[in-house]
Amino acid sequence: MLSELVNLLSENRNCRKCFNNPQIIKSGEMFAVSDVKGPQPRWVGENYFNSKQRICFVLINPGSGDKTPDNEWSSLPNLSLGKNMTIRTSAWQDLMKTNEKGMEKWGSWKSLYIDTFGFEDNLDEICFTNWMLCAAKYKNSKGKFENAYNTKSIDTCFSNVSNRVLSNLSPDIIIFSGGFSIDAAVKKPISLTERRNKSGNKSREISSFEIKKEVKDCLSKKTRYFYMGHYAYIKSEDYLDAKIIKDQIAV
Repeated sequence: MLSELVNLLSENRNCRKCFNNPQIIKSGEMFAVSDVKGPQPRWVGENYFNSKQRICFVLINPGSGDKTPDNEWSSLPNLSLGKNMTIRTSAWQDLMKTNEKGMEKWGSWKSLYIDTFGFEDNLDEICFTNWMLCAAKYKNSKGKFENAYNTKSIDTCFSNVSNRVLSNLSPDIIIFSGGFSIDAAVKKPISLTERRNKSGNKSREISSFEIKKEVKDCLSKKTRYFYMGHYAYIKSEDYLDAKIIKDQIAV
């Protein structure tokens, strides 16, 4: 399954359906390709596909950031341009090291997704992915580039590529992190605050009846769906989400 995932990302390195597209704009500006080009894999533990309970976090997009192929993401082109699977596998391993090292630096990422859930000792059994696989940027009113994503870009990526990534990962437990990520999965979006109020303090599970058909079609009928806050702009409520889910998925 990992080789299939590597090949899927490789085959779509040159996808530009979200870029220079007059239907996908932010503040009147079309999305531009960021310095890191092509689908960026998030962390997929080496034992994920053999784990007793596959747990997958789904976030929004990689973010345009300030990293370029000349440093931490320099192996990304080899994931696609490598002439054989040995080269691609080596590139994949480098990218996983980039992800693992990044968790320490990406704000509250590690404290929320790893420490609070208690995944320190079984990090190799979980994975992360994004609705939108490529980093994008747009020029704001001050002429500076900022991270770019919106509903249209997420829908475009999902219908073309990221749906197949999700299908390949085939999680038993899927956790949508952040209001935008949750809204992309459900038929009728509501605010995160309202969703939490409705759930109470004992559950963060979303009924499969609330999930969009196109999302469910990617996954097993036994897949369970959960929601939580996002690691950026962290609040105490986000940590509470993680603790509640931890108890619900304990095996």
